[in-house]
Amino acid sequence: MKITNVHATDDYKLLIDFEEGNQVRFNMQRMVETIPYLRLRNLEVFKDVKFEDKAVCWDAPDGKPEVMPLRMTVDNILFALR
Repeated sequence: MKITNVHATDDYKLLIDFEEGNQVRFNMQRMVETIPYLRLRNLEVFKDVKFEDKAVCWDAPDGKPEVMPLRMTVDNILFALR
């Protein structure tokens, strides 16, 4: 499954479009309160989401390379939706 677009909303949801016309609404409201995603509590950082073929990701706020970049794969997202 390949991601074709992602849009972040003001209420910490991601609208993720896939190549076959499917769309997933992924609620991250609770996740942004957990340690791995704390920096996404800043709405500007959250809304600066990017996508690759099979993942959504966020760059470091200071633009420096990260050892473990913040990203979620399609598999992670679909597993969380179960």
